[in-house]
Amino acid sequence: MKNEEFRELHVQGPSEAGQSAVIARDNADHRYRLLATMVQGTAAALPETWQTFRTVEEARIGAREMLHNHRVLRVAVVEDRIPLQFAEWVNR
Repeated sequence: MKNEEFRELHVQGPSEAGQSAVIARDNADHRYRLLATMVQGTAAALPETWQTFRTVEEARIGAREMLHNHRVLRVAVVEDRIPLQFAEWVNR
């Protein structure tokens, strides 16, 4: 019985809420995140790791702030979408 119910749901396709979520995701402005290459440890303690930036220039400024930490070797700027899309490297 459960398999039949699943097939019916699968045949009906995505719900209206699911479709609107996909449309909203596709229409959203790209935001940027920072990924740090560390000498030792993880970048989880750095606040810039968890922020999203509206423009590449804002991300570059955040990367420069992140590079003040002596454990950060370089920083990758990536577009915050699935999958992450590489934008550029910021070095010392």
